Amino acid sequence: MSGGVDSSVAAVLLQQQGFEVIGITLQLWDYDTVARNPRGEQGCCDISQQIDARHVCAQIGVPHYVLDLRKDFRDGVVHPYERAYLDGITPNPCVWCNSKVKWGAVLPRAAQMGFDYIATGHYANIVRGRNGVRLEKGDDPAKDQSYALWEISKQALEKTVLPLGHKTKTEIRRIAADLELKTAHKSESQEVCFIPDTYDQYLRELYPDEIERIGAGDIVTTAGEHKGMHSGFFSYTIGQRKGLNISDGKGPYYVTEIQRDSNRVIVGADQELFRPGLIAHSLNWVSFDEPKKPERCTVKIRYNDRGVPATAFPIENGRLEIRFRSPQRAVTPGQSVVWYKGRAVWGGGMIARAIVR
Repeated sequence: MSGGVDSSVAAVLLQQQGFEVIGITLQLWDYDTVARNPRGEQGCCDISQQIDARHVCAQIGVPHYVLDLRKDFRDGVVHPYERAYLDGITPNPCVWCNSKVKWGAVLPRAAQMGFDYIATGHYANIVRGRNGVRLEKGDDPAKDQSYALWEISKQALEKTVLPLGHKTKTEIRRIAADLELKTAHKSESQEVCFIPDTYDQYLRELYPDEIERIGAGDIVTTAGEHKGMHSGFFSYTIGQRKGLNISDGKGPYYVTEIQRDSNRVIVGADQELFRPGLIAHSLNWVSFDEPKKPERCTVKIRYNDRGVPATAFPIENGRLEIRFRSPQRAVTPGQSVVWYKGRAVWGGGMIARAIVR
């Protein structure tokens, strides 16, 4: 229970379905372990979130516990997030937090406590059948969170209940208001919970020596024309327009590639951001097995993506090649790519690189 309205109502719905419920809030970090200049806690790790979750548990009459998972979070989410940017790729920390912490670390502890399932307030569905479980989209297209759950193993999903999958956000707000839950009118947090300011400043505070070694570099066009200097490639991501400080009258310019080894940021026109496909690695086949031949699917390359038709087929070294039916904008290494078969999450992976042609 994060201290938000979704997990609060999830606990209520489970009670109504006859489950024995306890509330678990995760203590994931504090600034002393992840940044040099503390600015106060925020997001899902703010102590007020724990207080709100405990208050809701008291309202509905269930026990509340706090699990200290700071080490799991640091090792599985925070450190990989930092290293990803310093390696010139754009990470997806919420995906790691789900698979490595909210499921990976909580499930064994729940089993030790004698519980059969864990449940969250995610808007997605788990369908159980003779062939095991399938992870499917939530019924509310505006809130569907199946994209962020692709890395969770099928074995973990078998021990999971997602009570909000058939609900809309409006319904959840109404249920919370009718029950006068403390969290009924709480706003949602959209930022990375452990970043105190900007991730650029965060990295500069945490890795001053490494960033000094990285140094400044060139900003050049795809044709090799010099357009300026950058103060650290880690400050940029594919598709970025702001902060380039290019005023040659020919723009606008967008970041089309980050070249870590040559310490260059490549820029170009908007149309140069479109790519016909991608290569994915670190694959997880969630609801169905890996295909033996090219298969059609629907692919999402970012959280708010509506999904596009594509063809996927395995290639060497456990990777997947995906070809879009029409070129897609800003294919970003380090981000998640998720492929669907109908409503079901067929599988997912991390984007290794875009296919240029």
